[in-house]
Amino acid sequence: MPYAAAPSEPNIRLEINAYAPAALQDVGIAYWRLEGLDPATGEPVWEQSISALPYRMWSGGAHYAAAAAVAATLLGYWCASCRGELVLTSRQALTDALFGKAVECRRCNTRVDDQAAGILNPRALNGNTPRALEVRGQGTIEQARREVIAEHYPVESQDQEQLLAEASIQAKLGALSVIHAVGDTGGLIYPIEINDQTIAPNASLSKDLFIAAWDAGLLQVHPTSPTTAFAWDSDTALGEGFYTNRTRFFVPGDGPAESRLDGFVDLLLAHLDPTRMLPPEHTELTELAQRLIAEEAGRYFVRMLGEHNLPAVTETQEEALRAATARGAELFPIGHLDRMAWGATRDAAGAYRRNSGMPEAEAITYGLKQFERWIQGASDNPRVLSEPFSEDERNLPLSSATGIVFRTILGLDPMSASPREITEALTDAPGTEPRNDCDARIPDHHVLMEWLRASPEHWDDGRFRKALGLLEDSVPQVCTPGCAHERIAHVARECGRVYDRIVSSIGGTDAAILTAEATAVANALDDEVRAGDALLTAVIHTLQAHPSPASNDA
Repeated sequence: MPYAAAPSEPNIRLEINAYAPAALQDVGIAYWRLEGLDPATGEPVWEQSISALPYRMWSGGAHYAAAAAVAATLLGYWCASCRGELVLTSRQALTDALFGKAVECRRCNTRVDDQAAGILNPRALNGNTPRALEVRGQGTIEQARREVIAEHYPVESQDQEQLLAEASIQAKLGALSVIHAVGDTGGLIYPIEINDQTIAPNASLSKDLFIAAWDAGLLQVHPTSPTTAFAWDSDTALGEGFYTNRTRFFVPGDGPAESRLDGFVDLLLAHLDPTRMLPPEHTELTELAQRLIAEEAGRYFVRMLGEHNLPAVTETQEEALRAATARGAELFPIGHLDRMAWGATRDAAGAYRRNSGMPEAEAITYGLKQFERWIQGASDNPRVLSEPFSEDERNLPLSSATGIVFRTILGLDPMSASPREITEALTDAPGTEPRNDCDARIPDHHVLMEWLRASPEHWDDGRFRKALGLLEDSVPQVCTPGCAHERIAHVARECGRVYDRIVSSIGGTDAAILTAEATAVANALDDEVRAGDALLTAVIHTLQAHPSPASNDA
């Protein structure tokens, strides 16, 4: 499921021993696979218990078998003896480190490495045992696979400028987001975790960004990647695909792969400068920004459900959440949507507590409807909006892609940047004078309403609603970026929803008049522009261009 609660487990880097048999590598990887931390005790919760691991054919101790296959480094922690990186000796060592105890690394606690060496040394075994034969056979296959990888994924010189010039905005953002989220080890980028919400707000967008960067050649596989990172059709035939969390990547350029990263990042940033972008690229970046707003809000909504001890959303609920956040992202910044999500999930939890026997799924559905009501209410009357949440109030780190788009590229606060501010940032923030000239050419609201009331023959039989429908799909004739005409299609969609909600109760004539009056609210949605009156003017021009038969007969 794309949306998931943010992971809380410690950051463990696994380095797989390429000379360990595949079966032993699987044991090592499984040994260090975390579910998370126990919320009550803070202790690690493991996906598999020690007793469930098939380690006994290798060693009497699971941690010795794991050490022969992988090296697990707890990032951000240091050995109590040598002050180097903390390469863990066991699961217990991880627990002790998390609780602030002094822990030695494998280099200082030599017993673990001695035991691991014995496991991998065929001479220490009976040469006729299946285990010794497997180690020998696996070593031969391993070497053959390394040669295949080196041939298939060579490190070659490439023109960075040409690759970036041909890459899409999404590909360039994907490369920069991955580099920022993952960091590097000696110029190589790994491990790339698609599902941990550090690259983008959810796994779906993280995958899209990574694939775009990969397809454009901005992230490439390094031949030192372990053989277990790849799918194999046979012992020495590469299959389709690889595992991103096991593969090592590098960036294009000249010279050793390990020395290319800094210069490539600088060039990436230059190519993401809005002043260098063409109009279609501005459009692509605007769409990406809106998607990030929507996905960050959806992620926060799910996070808050978890805070209230409610389960994750179902597939049906996820679709409803995605639709709500997509609509909200057209109108509001992340901080406003987060505040709405906070209130809606609080209401869901309150309803669940008040109504004994209420299914959890029903409570979540209620919360989703509340979220939609918050968005609709703020759309109808922006004056009800409180201050947007700040990042401190959100208490959930924004993803790498979100920070890069808003802070680095647009120079905006991601929590408070409105859709209009995004547009202005991509058009050098035009001043108010051109927009004022645009407004000056739009008739006053009362003049427009007077024409409608005096000319019902022009909009009877649902023609007012049909005019709104035509304008919903129209391409706006924009005077200047950010002007009132730019929002006509969006305001037409909102007015269409208002009309559809009330027409069955009060009839088409009154529904048209009330909807027309409601366009005055749209004038307040954007400061200094009269988008509502611009829409009403366009509706009247459409009605005049397509008069009803009754008006022609008159």
